[in-house]
Amino acid sequence: MSQPVVAPTVLQRWPTFRRTFFGPPNSLRPGSGIVPLDEVVATAEALIAEDPPKPVVLPAVINGSTHYFAMAFTSDQSRTLRELLQSHMGRTWTDFDGRSLVASNGNDPLEQAALAFTGDGRYVYRFRVGNQASARNSVRESVQALLASFRSAPHRQARISLPIGRLIGDLTDACAARAEHAAHAAYKILAADHRLSQANRLFLRIQLLAAFDRWDELEQHPELDTLLRLPRPILASDALARLAISMLPDLNLEAFSPIATRFNGLIDSVSAIRSAAGARYYTLWALAAGESPDPLWERLAEAGWISDPGIATLLNAAPSDPRPTVEEITENLVDLRERAKQAIEAGRFDAAIDLLTLLPADRSDLPAVVEATTHTFTAKAITLLERHRAEHGEEAIRSVLGSWRPHHPLESAPLPDMLTRLFSDATSPQQTESLRASIERTGIAELRAPGGTDAVCRSILKAMDGAGPQRLSPGIDVCIDLVRDLKTSDAPVDDVRSLSHRVLELWAYHDSSGDRHRAGRIVHLVGDLVELGLSVQTYEEVVELVRAGWDPFLTNADLPTGLDLLEQLLAHRPEAAGSLDTFAVPMLSRIGPHNAARVPSAALAVAVDLAPSFDLALDVPAPSPVVKEQEASVRAGTRVALYSLQEQALDRTARILRERHPGLDVVICADHVATEALRAAARSADVFIVMDRAAAHAATNALKTERAGKPIRYAAGKGSTSMIEAAESWFRDQYRASGGSSAADSV
Repeated sequence: MSQPVVAPTVLQRWPTFRRTFFGPPNSLRPGSGIVPLDEVVATAEALIAEDPPKPVVLPAVINGSTHYFAMAFTSDQSRTLRELLQSHMGRTWTDFDGRSLVASNGNDPLEQAALAFTGDGRYVYRFRVGNQASARNSVRESVQALLASFRSAPHRQARISLPIGRLIGDLTDACAARAEHAAHAAYKILAADHRLSQANRLFLRIQLLAAFDRWDELEQHPELDTLLRLPRPILASDALARLAISMLPDLNLEAFSPIATRFNGLIDSVSAIRSAAGARYYTLWALAAGESPDPLWERLAEAGWISDPGIATLLNAAPSDPRPTVEEITENLVDLRERAKQAIEAGRFDAAIDLLTLLPADRSDLPAVVEATTHTFTAKAITLLERHRAEHGEEAIRSVLGSWRPHHPLESAPLPDMLTRLFSDATSPQQTESLRASIERTGIAELRAPGGTDAVCRSILKAMDGAGPQRLSPGIDVCIDLVRDLKTSDAPVDDVRSLSHRVLELWAYHDSSGDRHRAGRIVHLVGDLVELGLSVQTYEEVVELVRAGWDPFLTNADLPTGLDLLEQLLAHRPEAAGSLDTFAVPMLSRIGPHNAARVPSAALAVAVDLAPSFDLALDVPAPSPVVKEQEASVRAGTRVALYSLQEQALDRTARILRERHPGLDVVICADHVATEALRAAARSADVFIVMDRAAAHAATNALKTERAGKPIRYAAGKGSTSMIEAAESWFRDQYRASGGSSAADSV
């Protein structure tokens, strides 16, 4: 029986189209040393690789005249593309009149190629650019801006292509990685999103400022006092707690008194603690209210925070509560209820749970039980709620919830059980959302509790039994979030290491989706893991896991990400560890004359530099003589300063930049503190390239101060490729701003 013929996808049609389009009569050739052309082609390849493919714009030079072909793949895309071309290009420098090639006679070979590529003449637009250098420069910049908008915020699609939770997750990831530039870029996207309320924008802004210790700016925020009165997400409350602790001259109750008056009960339960500062604020607030240090010690120990030296000092110095102990007044129900009421009013919900637990399951106490439980979610609180549920029934619980706030299902299961349910295909979408919300609320407290991380690791291992998880997503993404949040909370290194290793194993053996966003998060996870320091055996296991999971990403478009990961593995390889050949060779050996022109230029240079370390010599075409003209675009004596704590990547970046741009003065800095050498480089460099994902906060603050408005560019990753791209992007901007002209200007 014959099989149905399946039409090739846009991505499958790309190689044939590319070969034909950049053939006669088009005199442009990718890989010939015209950097702007290579950038446009690489961007086009990335755009058509997305799902669904996005519009692309490509140049052609025909008999010395510059033309552009703009191509879409659906009728909606075509209408949007026409509108964007009209707004970006207009008629000043081009002959664009808004008409597509629907009426083309098909005799032109480039038009034939475009029609075959898109499948419909209504989706193709062609326009010619004026012969003046200023016209070509203006149109080229407009095309680059248009392509950038397609990649980052597609017209009329950005708000539906990425869920708001994904965007917030990207901001949280950047804050956790101390990538300030990426965090501000993520916040800028969120702040412009119509789905986000004004209050939520404020919450995210506060989190952003706190993540990078911008205490003065945060303290002077005009809406700070308003924010202190609003119900807040946990991370916003933690940010405010960090601000409050930063304002303390000394960590004691006397110094805390004026802070408490202004900030009140920011952290209302141990389950809401996300940082050491949050734990200290929680402790100070409880002690200031007269709580006895003994139950506080027990709660903080159960949540994994008692090891903090500041908390231990506070508890040891705290006076005992002069009032009778709870056990001494158990029979006095009136006193118990009054103390529970006072604790709830003061935002000390753990103390309220302690008191309410001693009361009988009386219906009159149910409102207090429900309110305290919905703020705590601790095991003790859930046990109390379940006791009342057994006594009064589910409807009574729902009735109380509905009387003062919308009902959100409470998950009474421990974290390992909730993860198990997330990986089950029997879990409904509504249950999934409830599980995710509960894990977000209680996950860190349970992970930090003694034995908590081990229990979660066993749960993940159980999910991998047999054929693996019945459903991978969103469980795997929640697990990556837990690793990030555990590390951010300054948890014990052994816990972070063991959870990271188990989540990496889950991804490597069971994720065949080819999800690039998730792969990028895994790269950050692996980088953080190897930075912690691994034994030879564990390191080699990590390399094998990475190799096992990387097959879907052995592509031209994913090479920069793979090189970033390879460089991090190289930088932290134990001395006695085996080679990285099993991961590196498949990635590097696939580069050759057939695809070198489609590999981003900086990534290709890094791959060529790395190859000899693995006994490889990459067979790539020699650069065209036109490259010399591009090198001339960097003024001799231009000084570039590079800053990163990844010293191998730093040295490689400097070496490659010097080779690609003779006469360039490159200064490298890898200081952990604000040294005079760093300050001098910041003052003298024409541009400073900062790898803020691998940087010391004190050093970056100092160099920003010294730059005093001079340009700083940021590397997107933790490898050489992103540093080179950041530097060369600045070179091109300067070259165009100076009105320079070279062979590249025809593009």
